[in-house]
Amino acid sequence: WRELARRLAHELKNPLFPLQLTVENLVRARALSPEEFDEVFRESTTTLGMEIANLKTIIGRFSDFSKMPRPEVERIDARDCVWRAAQLHFPGLVRAAQAGTSQVRGEQGIECRVEVAQEPLPIDADPELIHRALCNLVLNAMDAMPDGGTLTLSAKARGDQVEIRVADTGQGLTAEECERLFTPYYTTKQHGTGLGLAIVQSVVADHAGTIAVESNAGSENRSGAAFVITLPKAKL
Repeated sequence: WRELARRLAHELKNPLFPLQLTVENLVRARALSPEEFDEVFRESTTTLGMEIANLKTIIGRFSDFSKMPRPEVERIDARDCVWRAAQLHFPGLVRAAQAGTSQVRGEQGIECRVEVAQEPLPIDADPELIHRALCNLVLNAMDAMPDGGTLTLSAKARGDQVEIRVADTGQGLTAEECERLFTPYYTTKQHGTGLGLAIVQSVVADHAGTIAVESNAGSENRSGAAFVITLPKAKL
């Protein structure tokens, strides 16, 4: 919550400063000639409009996060979820007839591998929310490999659970970053909103599941990061 408050204060402070300066300029401009005042007025109202729109965007992101829909649960196969997310971002990926391993090289020098179990992996879940969560993780993984690498999506049974893994071969994450990743508005990206992983965690929690991150940045055997979603396996 402290991180959320800090990020929110930072986001709101940025547009508030030019708003304050613009109002002060308008007050001073009252002493100018009508022609000069009109020019300052036009510039100022343009600035005010842009910064107010910026504030609306910030508030809108928080509003969208607070209105995350409740899952509309149905019986689905976790393997289908993995394939759907992979094929959306790597259209050339060929799906195996039943299951197995498939791979393709996409844009930015990123190779995508899909590894799923041969047996069905039934879960009771909202397919659209799970898809949204997986796509978020896929995009994060791709962003972590600006110079290319390997993205691996996998799904398998682990006892009475289904494990879905999204792994990359990027720079990896520090222990501190791993601890704070799911905090709303915390981001390791220069231009990220910091809500993506918080949304993923919200979706997973609403499905009675858990999500964890594995990484070893700073070690000699650096191998990127892996996000692991664990969901209850539906009883057939």
